[in-house]
Amino acid sequence: MNSIDRPMQASPRDAIRPRTKLTVDVFFDFICPWCWIGTRHLASALRTFATLHPEVKPKVRWRPYPLLPDTPADGLPYQAFYLSRLGSPTAVSMRRAQVQRAGQAAGIDFDFTRINVLPNTERAHGVVRKYRRVDAGGQPAQLIERIFSAYFLEGADIGNEDVLQRLEFEHDIAQAMALGACPPSVCKPVGRGVTVSGVPHFIFNSDVAISGAHPASTLVRAMQNALSLSPLQSQEEAQ
Repeated sequence: MNSIDRPMQASPRDAIRPRTKLTVDVFFDFICPWCWIGTRHLASALRTFATLHPEVKPKVRWRPYPLLPDTPADGLPYQAFYLSRLGSPTAVSMRRAQVQRAGQAAGIDFDFTRINVLPNTERAHGVVRKYRRVDAGGQPAQLIERIFSAYFLEGADIGNEDVLQRLEFEHDIAQAMALGACPPSVCKPVGRGVTVSGVPHFIFNSDVAISGAHPASTLVRAMQNALSLSPLQSQEEAQ
């Protein structure tokens, strides 16, 4: 889905409440290159949004969404998996070229040739859960970025416990050096009425949803839309 929709319902009382807060729910998986592109665009969008709306403090809630949860714990042969999935070396090459072009716009130089293992991402998401926070620009974003880079740039097996321990150690060192670090916080459920058919998937203020690795400008507009439209208006326009 590449269009903005508004899946949530709200009471009439909420419709008159002014919007001074912004929550951003991010559904992602580490084996999805579009998710890394999408999170890079989100970071850019948040910076732009901060200059346009300094009175609003966004809260980002990271929500794991494993795409292949049945992948064996030790993973699968990466190159063979995508050859089987896409049907031919030409199809694989074309798909990777498409992702690499999109990645360059986000400052990412994907190196798919270095990846040997398609991992089960549950362990990687488990590491992130330890540090999940609800403030924008917090430590989970840095850890998520590091895991993405380890996988797509270094070819690291991010389903391997030793690899994850190393990345976690690197993160702990960086976090210990950061000033004003906040304690972890557990995300609340989004609630019923939310459909996630693919990732990356973003939901702003539980009202405005957008799927796909859209440019930062599109995400900024979605954020502004979530602030300006009341939940009741969102429900009415979606009907």
